[in-house]
Order: sequence, then C-alpha cells, then structure tokens
Amino acid sequence: MEKAVRFTNEKGHTLHGILHLPDDPATMRSVGMLWLSAGQKVRQGAWRMNVTIARRLAAMGIPTLRFDYRGIGDSEGEAHHGEMVMDLYGFIQSGGFSGDAVAAGQFLTAETGVKSLVLGGLCGGAITGLFAATALPNVFGHVVVDLPVTISSSARQRYLENNAAELLRSRPGETDTVIALYLKKLTDAEAWRRLLSGKSDYSLLMEAARIKSRAQVDRVLPKLPAQARAAVERLLRGVLPPVEPESPPTPVDPALAAQMQVAGEVKNDLVEEVFQQVLSRGQRVRFVNSSSYHPTFMGYFGNTALHGNEARWRSRGVELSVVPETNHIFSLEHSQRALFEAVESMVKQAA
Repeated sequence: MEKAVRFTNEKGHTLHGILHLPDDPATMRSVGMLWLSAGQKVRQGAWRMNVTIARRLAAMGIPTLRFDYRGIGDSEGEAHHGEMVMDLYGFIQSGGFSGDAVAAGQFLTAETGVKSLVLGGLCGGAITGLFAATALPNVFGHVVVDLPVTISSSARQRYLENNAAELLRSRPGETDTVIALYLKKLTDAEAWRRLLSGKSDYSLLMEAARIKSRAQVDRVLPKLPAQARAAVERLLRGVLPPVEPESPPTPVDPALAAQMQVAGEVKNDLVEEVFQQVLSRGQRVRFVNSSSYHPTFMGYFGNTALHGNEARWRSRGVELSVVPETNHIFSLEHSQRALFEAVESMVKQAA
C-alpha cells in the first residue's frame, strides 16, 4: 500500500512524500526505512531507484518513506535550481538537508510506530542520512551508497572528460551510445583516414564492446543448465570476468590520492567527523561503492577513517563492499541486485 503524506520541517516548510506500507498491517515489522534522495533528485530517484527499493521493503513488512527535500519536487521552500550545481552539492555535503531528514525520520516513527530506523541513500542521500542520524535517537544503521567524501568533484569530471575509456568505465550504462557513434563512423571517410594513419584511439570502442558483451552474458547465463553455465563461466573468465561484489576492497594507491588532491579535489573533513559520531552511538554502517567511485572513497576517507583493517571495521559494525563494472547511479542489472541485497541485509539485521 502506498499513500501520499506530508509533514513539516524545522523551518515550517511542508514536505511531501510517499509512505510505502505492507498490504497486510499484521505483517508490519518494528523497523522502518527512510530512503533519502540523492541531492537535487526528486523522490523517485534515478531509474526509479527509490520507488523500487521502497516497494521491495514494503513487501517484506518494512514501512518505507521517500520524500522531496525543501525546494525540490512537490515540497515547499526556496528552490535551488538557479544555483551552480557544485554550490548545491557543497550545501548538501555539509548537511544542508539534514533537518528535512530528521523531520522525515520523526514523522515515519510517529506515523507507523516503528521502534528503530534504517537510513539509506545514494550520494547526497547517503551523507544526509549520516548527518540526520546524529539527531535521531532510534537509528539502528545505515546503507551508505557512494558516500561523497570531497566538497567538489569538478576536477574528477574534467579528468573523465579528457580520458574517454576511463569515462566509460565509470559510466558503463552509456555503452549503447558509444557503439552507435562508432557505427556511424563506418560511412565517414575522415574516420577511415584516421584509422589507416594510426591516429584513431579505439580503446573506448573496445571497452564498450567488452561491457556490452558481459551484459549479454549475464542475461543468458541464468537460462542455462548448471553444468553448462559453469562451463561458460570458466571459458569466459579471462576475457569477460564475472561481475560479483568484491570484499574486502583493495585500497587506492596513495599516489593516485595525491594526484587527485593536486588536481583540485578537496577532502570533506565533516564526513569523518559525522561518521565517528554515528559509530559512537552504536549505529551500524554498510558502505556500498561503485567500482568507478571506490578509489576516490578510499583516497579521501577509507584509508584514514577505516585504516584498511577489515576486522576492526566489522568489530565496530562497519561493512564495505564494492560492485565492479558499474556506474555511480547503479543502473546496470548486476549492480541493482547488489544494492538490493545490501539494503535488505541491513533491515533484516535491524528487524
């Protein structure tokens, strides 16, 4: 069951959202999920991520709330759309929407009677949840997806724009576009001249073909008998390796972190501060990183806040997994499965 709801934040703005409830009230669990949008996104999220997660959880008996921050979507408040996007990101990364999330958590608790909350979100939603959790007394844990650990990502964006193959590895969902562009070049005389003169760089096309091929394999494999499936996996392992979440992750090369800092990206010291506050309250944290973002996460946060010691992380209720060959919004099928599993695992622990 889904119903439109509204509640008020600390500034008096009316915020609008959708509350997802189990169809049978008798199956409702004692934990609720507050799934937070990624910054300027409305409550549906990229590829309707927020809707899909909320419906899956409601089917498990977990009441789930998704809503629009003030000034976004249907909610009241000053609109942010006229600002430079990096300024808006900086506002979010310093906890600008945390008051809205606190109001949402209080509303979800009062409306459903749940005893504890799990907070989750992608990017800006992840950091908003951490900030809000320092003011909510009943938070069990977090699902933190691609936590932003820098104030600005403009230097990273410029680097990606100048390194095409790396850009595609960070955004594998764009492979169809890349392949279509290369197919158009088959009738382009200038493209043929560049190829024959050795001036063309086809690493981007090769990377697109590899990612696209692996996606096709992932669709076919579940339909094969177990023995045939295993044989195909062995045959393709060297060329098209399987896409399974990797844990523990490999820390980023410190030289890469230094290079990124020189390029202009600035560490957000507030992230480590609020993370330590969350741990001091006994809240559990499940980090889920896309492979494209993981080096930034480790370079600016993981290597210092987590110290590279997995046993120590787990003893404090912290888990970290990396989903390979995926983009920041987790739009590929295998990455969506990994995300759903992480979310559902955390709420099961809380319940």
